[in-house]
Amino acid sequence: MNLSLSDFVLFIVFGSCALVLLFAVVSRTLHARAESRSLANRVICRLCLHVFEDHGHDKIVQCPHCHAANEKGRSRRLG
Repeated sequence: MNLSLSDFVLFIVFGSCALVLLFAVVSRTLHARAESRSLANRVICRLCLHVFEDHGHDKIVQCPHCHAANEKGRSRRLG
């Protein structure tokens, strides 16, 4: 197969664009997964509104600032 210079440059340009798009998609996916893991561990104190992270598996955690008991997870009732 004979490859001309213009075909070679065209392949290089399209190949580099495809690699940039692939790296962008992978980077965004990894960033979104890391952010969702961080949000899953974040707790907002119901009394003092202090935001902290708790990596434990306990359902009830204590605020490090005011020592109030807080329920961890999405099942917290507002009010």
